[in-house]
Amino acid sequence: MEKAKLVVLFPVFNGAKTLEKCLQCIADQDFRDFRAIIVENRSTDGSLEIAKAFAAKDPRFEVLENEVHLKADENFLKCFHLGTELGEYFCLRACDDFSTLDYLSRLVAALDADKTKLLGVSDVRRFNNGKGRLASPNRDVFNFAQRVRDGNIPRNLSYPSEWVYGIYRSQGSLEILLRRYAEFSYPWTGASYIVTEFVVRDLVAYVEGPEFHFIEGSGSVQRYGAKTFRQKFAQRWDYTVGCYRLKDKLPPMSPWTKFLLFRMFWNDARRKTRYKLLGFF
Repeated sequence: MEKAKLVVLFPVFNGAKTLEKCLQCIADQDFRDFRAIIVENRSTDGSLEIAKAFAAKDPRFEVLENEVHLKADENFLKCFHLGTELGEYFCLRACDDFSTLDYLSRLVAALDADKTKLLGVSDVRRFNNGKGRLASPNRDVFNFAQRVRDGNIPRNLSYPSEWVYGIYRSQGSLEILLRRYAEFSYPWTGASYIVTEFVVRDLVAYVEGPEFHFIEGSGSVQRYGAKTFRQKFAQRWDYTVGCYRLKDKLPPMSPWTKFLLFRMFWNDARRKTRYKLLGFF
C-alpha cells in the first residue's frame, strides 16, 4: 500500500469536551493531502461517538479502537509505530490542542526542502484561562554541532517542549523516539527529553510563522511530577545524564566543552522539570 504524504494521529481518551474542535482544526488545514487516524483508547465520555460521527462526514478521518485501554505512553508509542508504517511524515495531536491553519503545510514544506531534518516545528502559543503567550526557541539551539566544535555551549537549551507534537519524517525518527522513550521513565518532562536529541543533533527544521496552540491546565505536574527532594534530584540527574550521553553523537570536544555541555543539560533539567533543589539550583 502506498504511504500517505502525512498521517495525523490523535491518541484519544476521554476528550469529548474538545475533540470535535480539535479534529475540525486539522480538517480545515490548508494542507489537504493527509490521513487522520483517531486512536480511541476506550473512552467513557462519548469520545468514540464524536470520533465516529466526524469520520463519517470526512473520508480523510478514520477511527481505530483499542481492544483494551492502554497507558498514555503505550498509546503514544502505538501512534509512533502507526505513523511510521503508514506515512512519509506523521504527527500526533492531543485532543485539546490546536494550531494555525498553515501549520501542516509550512512544516511539511520545510521537511521537503531539507532531507537532513527529521522533525518540523514552529513557535508555540500557550493558553491559560483564555490568554496566550508565545514560546519561541532561543537561537542558540540551532547549528548546535558547530557550537560544539567552537566550544560555544549555551548555558541553557531553550526550546518549547511542545515540539514533541511537531511533524516527524518517518524514515529515521522512530529509532530515536523509541530509544528516548525507553531511556526515561518519567511521564513529566518526557517530551523535552525526547526532543533534546533532535535539537542537539541538528535534526530540527524550525519554521517561523505558523503556531502550535497548547492549552495549559491539565494538571500534569501535579499528577506526574516528583514530590520529595530525593525524587526531584533523581529525575533531574537522570534527565541530565541521559542527555549528556548524546555527546557520543556530537563532534569530538575538549574536556572543558564536555563540562559546559553537562552544565547546560543540568540547567535544562531544572528549567524543564521546574524543580529547584534546596530552593536555588
